[in-house]
Amino acid sequence: MKPAFEKLVPRSGESFRCFDRSELSSPAKWHRHPEIELTYVPRGSGSRIVGDHIDSYTDRDLVLLGSELPHTWTSDEYLGQTYDRHHAIVTQFHPEFLGFEFFACGEMTQVAGLLQRSQRGIWFPPKVAASVGQKLDKLIASEGAARLLLLISILDELSRCADAVALATAAFRVSSGAATGSARETRIQKVCDHIGDRLDDPELTLKSLAELAGMNSSAFTRFFKQSTGRTPSAYIGELRIGLACRLLTDTDDTILSICHQSGFSNLSNFNRRFQQMRSMTPREYRSNFRVVT
Repeated sequence: MKPAFEKLVPRSGESFRCFDRSELSSPAKWHRHPEIELTYVPRGSGSRIVGDHIDSYTDRDLVLLGSELPHTWTSDEYLGQTYDRHHAIVTQFHPEFLGFEFFACGEMTQVAGLLQRSQRGIWFPPKVAASVGQKLDKLIASEGAARLLLLISILDELSRCADAVALATAAFRVSSGAATGSARETRIQKVCDHIGDRLDDPELTLKSLAELAGMNSSAFTRFFKQSTGRTPSAYIGELRIGLACRLLTDTDDTILSICHQSGFSNLSNFNRRFQQMRSMTPREYRSNFRVVT
């Protein structure tokens, strides 16, 4: 889908933004902006889409997003609600907020490389996320030069992480097209919102989605793939498997119950799709990734 353009304005006397996402009253949406963004979710779970990458997220999710890279987080707790108010610390700064040549100086070589890699989105492991998260808590309350120095310290720490993972594929290309509002964007957003609200419904069919978009099935499939880079079934499948992963790690529900909660009508199909997308069975995934508290 075409991402909405978001205009970001720092407060007076500040060169970049840092805030708690739960304080905003605005709909969660697929969007982009010129600013580089660092988002930290201390606690929560849901779906994260960055460029052409779709995955689930859980506690201590830390992601660095490059300029104009489209993205959205959708939390399980606020699924279907107008406003997504879960706690997340978000820092946003323009690539040139310190001047055109600042990140080109010798001392900032590693950080400059980090910002270059962020064009695909970068995920950081929980141990690094927890450390950076503590600094982000301080950043919200910081003022003056200390605020700026703390941001540079955070970027320096991230630049030294050897276990960071690129999210969007190398083939994904960022588009800086005009601000949105077109009928095409409104239509694809309506369809994707409909899918997100009904992941557990096995009757979520190509025909019903095509009717929602006012198209026949073949035209809708072409339209959806052009907008998202995926067929409708692949898009739905990735979100459903992401939901299943969260249920496997966060609940004691049976595999059969999770199968149905994730929108799969039978267990054999669920197991087969899960194996294809995660290279292991649901039971193996639960054993490998569940955190016992």
